[in-house]
Amino acid sequence: MKFLINLAIMFFLLINIFTANTQSLIQTSCKKAAARDPKLRLDFCIKSLEGHQRSKTAQSLGELATASMKNAGMRSRSLEAKADKILEEKDYGKNSVLGMVIKDCAMIYKDNAVTLKEAVTSVRVRDYKTAIFVMSSALNATRFCETRFETRDPPRISPFTRDNEFLTQMILIPLDFTKMLK
Repeated sequence: MKFLINLAIMFFLLINIFTANTQSLIQTSCKKAAARDPKLRLDFCIKSLEGHQRSKTAQSLGELATASMKNAGMRSRSLEAKADKILEEKDYGKNSVLGMVIKDCAMIYKDNAVTLKEAVTSVRVRDYKTAIFVMSSALNATRFCETRFETRDPPRISPFTRDNEFLTQMILIPLDFTKMLK
């Protein structure tokens, strides 16, 4: 009986140490990344990573980078679904400029999900240059979606503005982490 109690206490202590190390990794990594990149919001970085199970179990900066890439990829897929839903709910017609812009954004989000998967693979094989390149292209594509609405004549309000700001931050996290690995 005493053995089981001691085993339970050891298990509890190990879990606490593991959790503390992961939180420390997240906070330290986010602080370093935010110090290097003024566009990255420290509070968003920490909350975003602490809110996802993949990030909580990361044991290294590389694992944290790939976990955050996967999170950004999932977010891109959900934005693709949102764009598709907007297109289904509203009849824009064949020649609707706004409909074409929304379709472009849906394609951007779909491509981003694929691009971020490629970045995960690149980091796993320590090809940081490729990972940085493909994440930068995903970041630029997300910004391009927003620009397509702003440059219309007359300018339109994007239904994705808030989502794109969120996704931009989600892509900046692994991008900055990968730059730290380089």
